[in-house]
Amino acid sequence: MLAIGGVQAASPTCNDAGLFTQAGIFTKVCWTCFFPITIAGVPTSPGSVPQGNAGATCVCPGRFGYPTPGIVLGMWQPMRVVELVRSGKGCSPSLGSEFSMFNDATPYGLFLQGGGAESSDTASKTGSFYNFHVLAFPVGQLTDMLTDSVCAAESGSSDADMLYASELDPTWNNEELSMFTTPEAVLFANPLAIAACVADAAAATVAQPIGALYWCAGSWGTIYPFSGMGGRDSEPASASLAATRAIAAMHRRGLANLAMTQAAVCRDIPWPTLPKQQYKLQTVHPIPEITGNHWIGASTFRWGEWRNVPAVGEDFVFLKWTFQECCMNF
Repeated sequence: MLAIGGVQAASPTCNDAGLFTQAGIFTKVCWTCFFPITIAGVPTSPGSVPQGNAGATCVCPGRFGYPTPGIVLGMWQPMRVVELVRSGKGCSPSLGSEFSMFNDATPYGLFLQGGGAESSDTASKTGSFYNFHVLAFPVGQLTDMLTDSVCAAESGSSDADMLYASELDPTWNNEELSMFTTPEAVLFANPLAIAACVADAAAATVAQPIGALYWCAGSWGTIYPFSGMGGRDSEPASASLAATRAIAAMHRRGLANLAMTQAAVCRDIPWPTLPKQQYKLQTVHPIPEITGNHWIGASTFRWGEWRNVPAVGEDFVFLKWTFQECCMNF
């Protein structure tokens, strides 16, 4: 995990999403997306509850460590900000500037000069390329503290400013090197596995993604390998695919856990593959989704093929909504 040491002045190539700098935390967040909240498995309001969610009751260690029965509480929480940027120099649209730790005079900056990150040059060769940053989101941290106060669950979330920066990950801009971290990718590099993603695309667009097809990102493409190369004609789809791969990479590296289902009501557990039904994405920048969010793999023609602005709005910021379930002990 990384801590942000400071930021540079605004750069002409680094757009400001206004999330933290222009009160966007109040105006660009979908406040209705917290719902529905489930109590004992029953939704308290209309909305999407992930398939495979936990049942009504649970038994977890209580305050004194003894197994104690309880009921399951579930809710959507905006836990992380996922930025997709074309620059390889630490641009952060959420903060409206560049990270000072990526200055040319710092060890990180020298690393980038030496080829540790790719940017527009890679995009010109592959069709599209995005670096990503994963940051903790303050609102999600507050709601997580609230649920922790009434539940026996241990979420395992972090209060670090930045959890990951792909500029420092050599596997993100090299598909061959990425294969060493995801050797199972060879199992899905065949026509049958790719064809199965058509069903996932339809399901994610009209209802929910198919959890068993964890190598698919619906209409956006295939999740493997975990790299920033896209190549699709649609910029919202390319950025969404990169964001999905980033979340999957966090699971593979132990920085994201399974937070729902009966197995995780007492404690979030490591999960090396992507539990797609646990997540929804909300576009914050360049054109925000204020009244809703969408499932991983949902067609961009339904939620946002128009959510980019040529030249000045081609970096994307997504809010990652996580369905968190925990056990409220009696």
